[in-house]
Amino acid sequence: MVQEIIIVGSGGLGREILANFKNSKLSDQFKVIGFVDDGEQKGTIINKIEVLGDVDYLLNCNNISIVLAIGNPIIRKKIAEKIGRNSSINFPNIIHPNVSIQDSEYFKIGKGCFISEGCIITTNVTLENFCFINIGCSLHHDTCIESYSVLMPGVRITGGATIGEASYISPNIALSKNIKIPKESILN
Repeated sequence: MVQEIIIVGSGGLGREILANFKNSKLSDQFKVIGFVDDGEQKGTIINKIEVLGDVDYLLNCNNISIVLAIGNPIIRKKIAEKIGRNSSINFPNIIHPNVSIQDSEYFKIGKGCFISEGCIITTNVTLENFCFINIGCSLHHDTCIESYSVLMPGVRITGGATIGEASYISPNIALSKNIKIPKESILN
């Protein structure tokens, strides 16, 4: 059965997530029914999808799934906490069909995470809640990505690293084993 889903954020990241839904087997699982965005007028059409309202719109929705398309981890956290007050909202994990999870038995994932195309996840990897892993990232053994963190395209973590809560890792950053990135860090 296809789940209806709303994308929170209609900027570049939101449009990229929409493209993921439209152009992969994710369309067999999810149907995007709209965007919500505090910076756009209700009724605006973006890439053929309507803006349904602002984030407050979701506080009155029942039995709807959402995906966060917010690249700023601090704002991502605030919005997730606000929307989370509505207990009838579902936060599915969305994993692009072209993601390689090499040892699913030892892969832990919270809720509301999005893993984009071309990512490789090896073994003993943990993603906490509301993480966003962009195109072509590789996460190796004993990596932990704490809640609300955002990894941009091409990030490589070779193993044993912990990325603190609500951190932002810029494109093509490589981190070696046993490093601990403090919460709310920005690595450029």
